[in-house]
Amino acid sequence: MDDDKPLKREDLRKRAEARAAELAAEGMELHPVTASGRNLAKKFWGKEWMKSLGACEVYGMRLAPGRTYLRYGCVLDVKAAPGRMDALVMGEHLYEVRVEAEPPDEEALARLRGRCAGHVGSWIDLLKGNVSPELMEILCSPEGGLFPRPEEWHFSCSCPDWADLCKHAAAVLYAFGVMLDEQPELLFTLRGMEASALIPSAPVSSPEGEDSLGGDSGSLSDIFGIRLD
Repeated sequence: MDDDKPLKREDLRKRAEARAAELAAEGMELHPVTASGRNLAKKFWGKEWMKSLGACEVYGMRLAPGRTYLRYGCVLDVKAAPGRMDALVMGEHLYEVRVEAEPPDEEALARLRGRCAGHVGSWIDLLKGNVSPELMEILCSPEGGLFPRPEEWHFSCSCPDWADLCKHAAAVLYAFGVMLDEQPELLFTLRGMEASALIPSAPVSSPEGEDSLGGDSGSLSDIFGIRLD
């Protein structure tokens, strides 16, 4: 069993590198996530995400091993889709991990939208990257923000660990924080919602006019990246 045979850190790295090479040789396209140093995340979104994971300690001592797995290159693949992340994490064996987050219910979303009122002038402001520090704090707040609460998480892993949150799933949670550094729009993807849900009523796009949402608006990644470097 993976938890009964703790591996040395360098052994973790070697196993991960060898397995990744095998999968690549088989033609599998991998999206690994790596991090090093004391601070796994460098920017606002990622740092706040890392802080929020402390609430998951209710599941037991799985977070610290998860950080180790990430630092030593064991998160071989992470794919984000609406409401979930699917990943491959190398330990004693290669494990398939799924992390799911429930979307905010209508009541919670209405409260969040109310808190955002006055901080987002319009949908166009959001598209232009006018994300104020106050708005970022609201979205990342442990109370009423967009980060899932412990009860909104659902974990599954092919490892034999009995815990709901195993260290492999914890590694995926930390990997997501690293991903948020460069792609903050993934927070909306994880919660299964559009960023426009923060606006009481988004304007209808038109071929011409000030409120058009044409090709110049760019991706949400570009939008949020403008003010978060």
